Amino acid sequence: MSEPWMTYLAVFVLVTVAAHLAQAGLSGLLGQRRRTGARLGSLVGADIDASEAVLRRTARAGSSPLTRWLTRQILQSGTTLSPLTLLGIGLALALISFVILPAPQNAWFRLVLALIAAGLIILGGLRIARARRIARFGEALPDVLDIITRSLRAGHPLQVSLALVARETPAPAGPEFALLIDEVSYGRSVSEALENLYQRVGYPELRFVVAAVTIGHQTGGNLGEILSRLSRTLRERQRLTRRVRALSAEGRFSGVALSILPIALFGLINLLSPSYYAEFWASPASGKVLAVAVILLGLGNLVILRLVNLKV
Repeated sequence: MSEPWMTYLAVFVLVTVAAHLAQAGLSGLLGQRRRTGARLGSLVGADIDASEAVLRRTARAGSSPLTRWLTRQILQSGTTLSPLTLLGIGLALALISFVILPAPQNAWFRLVLALIAAGLIILGGLRIARARRIARFGEALPDVLDIITRSLRAGHPLQVSLALVARETPAPAGPEFALLIDEVSYGRSVSEALENLYQRVGYPELRFVVAAVTIGHQTGGNLGEILSRLSRTLRERQRLTRRVRALSAEGRFSGVALSILPIALFGLINLLSPSYYAEFWASPASGKVLAVAVILLGLGNLVILRLVNLKV
């Protein structure tokens, strides 16, 4: 490794270490504030999870749309990692990418590529975790509605029916409804608690449940019958969604294969013949060509995704 590369690498390592030190100091400060808040909360009987409270305060604060979007992604993914921890993981991934990524001789361009790669890995992991959690919640939602319906028909009030869901349903639905019951117990209305449930989960069809329960609870209608019909409707939609996914499986597989193939070939060629792209990296236009290739690959993936992602 030449001396300029060693200099850039040393600067990058120093920045990473400084960021981690800042993270540690900020975490200590936030930890002290959380411990103080927990002691004050225990005096009034509050029992709210610290990480959930931090995320909600961040979401309510006058932050930028990007910060609110990232906070919502973290909250809906169900991860226990804090934003600062994710930042530390991203810096570590950027450092690894900076060292192993084959790129042009321009160190700053290489650093930008490393940061972009680390950001895509973190965001991709959050999106995958969020999608899986939402899918699990959606699969459990018809059963949740059936439990509420049977409990209401047995003569139990709505809050008792929701508490039964919290006890009998596995994660992620059970813990989310348990948090809903806690909010109602601490003074929130059922409508507000259901709206918070939707914000935490992000499952689109949950909007129908929130509207049905809110209207039925306020007007005194036959809520059990409404939820029973809604449960049947959701099951039919899920059955149709699975059928559509089965019919579009070939297109989705083609999209994944076409996305992975250029990157896999690029990595394989660099592994078998490291000098194959030497002239390309030495060219001043290599950065522009690589940027255009990445943009075109992303546009192609977007088109394929729009074609095979059918809404039911």
